[in-house]
Amino acid sequence: MKQKIPILVLFVLFPVLSVPNTLTIKTVHAADLVEFKGGFKVRLTGITVPDTSTKVGKQAYKYVKHELEGRTVKVFTHTTNNLATGIVYGDDGLPFAQIFYETEKSSGDWSNCVNEELLKKGYAHINERFLPKELQHYHKLEYKARGQKRGMWKNQE
Repeated sequence: MKQKIPILVLFVLFPVLSVPNTLTIKTVHAADLVEFKGGFKVRLTGITVPDTSTKVGKQAYKYVKHELEGRTVKVFTHTTNNLATGIVYGDDGLPFAQIFYETEKSSGDWSNCVNEELLKKGYAHINERFLPKELQHYHKLEYKARGQKRGMWKNQE
């Protein structure tokens, strides 16, 4: 007879497992700030995007608006543990999150992360203050964008 492992034990052993919320984006306020239907707003975890008063900021905003506004996405809030009480909030009181989405080419594949795409395009840079340990690969994405002189890194030496 097989032994059953209680689900509670699995959460104790693997606290990083989390179930995303599937939400629909109502409005893109800024490239790193979105609002979902129902009024819930989040900032993107681990990155900062220039303001729309800059050329790169405008490009980033247009990109995120085109890719996400009105679409259903999967949202993983940045937490210090596997509980809602561990959600990390910025100075503005908004929680941080990663947002994953499908594209026409990737139908059924939710592996596109807008946080990562912004870094790859050079539209964002890392925000060390709100970069979780499990997202340290963001450094490689930013480094590559810098090397390719993409987005904000275009005219930098």
